[in-house]
Amino acid sequence: MIIKASQRSGARNLANHLASTYENDHVSIHEIRGLAGQSLHAALLEIDAVSQGTRCQKPMFSCSFNPPVNAEVSYAQFNDAFERLERKLGLTDQPRIVVYHEKEGRRHCHVVWSRIDVDEMTSIRMSHFKYKCTDISRQLYLEHGWDMPKGLIDKRERDPFNISHVEWQQLKRQGIDPKEIKMLCQDAWKHSDNLQSFKHALEERSLFLAQGDRRGFVVLDNSSKVYSLSRFGGIKTKELKNRLGSPDQLPTVTAMQDKIRLSFNSEILSSIALLKKRHANEIQPLQDKKAELVRVQRAERRELSDQQRVKRHILAKEGRDKFRRGLMGFFDKVTGRYRRIRLINKEETESLKLEQILALETMVFRHGASRSVLQDEFKQVLDKQQQERILLAKHINEFRQMRERERKNSIRPAFDRATRGKSQDRNERVDLSYDRKNHPRKRSNRTRERKPE
Repeated sequence: MIIKASQRSGARNLANHLASTYENDHVSIHEIRGLAGQSLHAALLEIDAVSQGTRCQKPMFSCSFNPPVNAEVSYAQFNDAFERLERKLGLTDQPRIVVYHEKEGRRHCHVVWSRIDVDEMTSIRMSHFKYKCTDISRQLYLEHGWDMPKGLIDKRERDPFNISHVEWQQLKRQGIDPKEIKMLCQDAWKHSDNLQSFKHALEERSLFLAQGDRRGFVVLDNSSKVYSLSRFGGIKTKELKNRLGSPDQLPTVTAMQDKIRLSFNSEILSSIALLKKRHANEIQPLQDKKAELVRVQRAERRELSDQQRVKRHILAKEGRDKFRRGLMGFFDKVTGRYRRIRLINKEETESLKLEQILALETMVFRHGASRSVLQDEFKQVLDKQQQERILLAKHINEFRQMRERERKNSIRPAFDRATRGKSQDRNERVDLSYDRKNHPRKRSNRTRERKPE
């Protein structure tokens, strides 16, 4: 599984993110260890409060564990990954919070450790933690027989599409799919071999190449939003320079934004708005189906949780009732019966715990399979809509090119007429001066005979 880690602060923001059901179908707090607070916000704020006694600015170590798509990973396998990372980073027995997220038919896990050693009141150093996370990821892929991503086999083959989580969330809130931008940029890159062909290929996909203020090459969409070609397009900077050369010959972002505003008239903008509205209407039935499915699944999980809680209470009561009180209880301790009953109760409790975890896992896997089927329907519709957007972008580009040709064709005759009139006037003036020079006007006899006084 892919392990992504970071040192961070901001306990309240992290708690809000981990507890959010805006994008997640299901959020479950699996474990809170070594902390007095038993809610997500209380536990993370407790870590932050403890860090106030130290000089540590980032007291939390946050990790996400992402298994391959369609892989059924049990709680025990997740716990094994947590413990390996703990031992490697020196976080064994540190307070931690484990939260599971499920969306789009797949499950991943977030774990937050406290970096503060409360005995010494110092922070634990996270030296080379990214390399250690990558090493454990490779081990897990090999042990479980999963197909290892190319980036784990050779880091030179890793995907350069490395925008931050904050940037990803910002684009999602604006209704922009970062993966689609990456796909369009890389598709244009495959079908081009120089600057002009790449620029033309991008324009066919309603993306416009420009010179960035800080980064060399950027692209703009039809709403004038700016994206770095190396970050959002997933194309390495070295490859861009080798194929496209210097970005100085490209228009600036401001100039390109002005050009987009002039070229996208009300008719084009209306076509884009109509397509967006039609796509929203097409996806709405699936959104309603998803909401109903998630509602039913949450109800089933609440019912299972209630049943399991009742069973635990009944087992605990039965275990307490096995102990005798008074003088007989004293004899039970002397004879060893009391100890045997405690061991039996412990075994029954552990057995019930494993049974309930297995029942929950079975339900989670079943729900994930149902959600995956629905996600396939989403994918079919979204892929079709993506092709329609690409086709509309090509039509818009052809329309813009036709308007540009018409504008040039209309300017040329007017320019020729204006220059033709000026050339005729100039020729007439030249002829007149020629006549005056070669055929001077004859003076009259009266002027010739006049004498000076």
